[in-house]
Amino acid sequence: MSKIGKRPIELPKGVTVTVKDGQVEIKGAKGVLTRPFPSYLTLEVKGTEVQLGIKADVASSDATKMYGTARAHIANAIKGVSSGYSAKLLLLGTGYKAEQKGQVLNLSLGLSHQVVYTLPATVKVKEINQKGTMAVSGKNEQGVTIELESHDKDALGQTVANIQKHRKPEPYKGKGVNVLGQTIIRKAGKAGGKGGK
Repeated sequence: MSKIGKRPIELPKGVTVTVKDGQVEIKGAKGVLTRPFPSYLTLEVKGTEVQLGIKADVASSDATKMYGTARAHIANAIKGVSSGYSAKLLLLGTGYKAEQKGQVLNLSLGLSHQVVYTLPATVKVKEINQKGTMAVSGKNEQGVTIELESHDKDALGQTVANIQKHRKPEPYKGKGVNVLGQTIIRKAGKAGGKGGK
């Protein structure tokens, strides 16, 4: 049995968790999230804690495998609707720019065209700084910083991945779309000597 699945989840004040028709609904100050809830699991709210379990008549190995996963998804959703999540990006490169128009980001990433990306409804832009700084692989770099926030961890993570795939950081100078907390293994550039053969 999963050690993670057995751990109770702390339920912050103002957050409610209900299960109905194969879905678990989590409501809080930041919004509402629904996640699939496997039929072989049970969910019980005990005061300020949520406890998941496996039904006694279920002997499937799949139930044991998904026990910890289901608990992790619900815990992430509870944190999301109570305090939310944020992600910070650094656009590092000459001429890189970012502009916001509603839910649309217009990104100049050194390509022959401008990248136009529509954010999901659950993801918002908190701030864009054309002269921001962020630590990249242990070094402070200056460029365009974009801070995103959402109560949906899955949607936020997918949004960051979708933006980054347009210009992944290269390993020499780190030019591209960098993500806070992500380490880029740097490579040394070729040192061309004069008169070398």
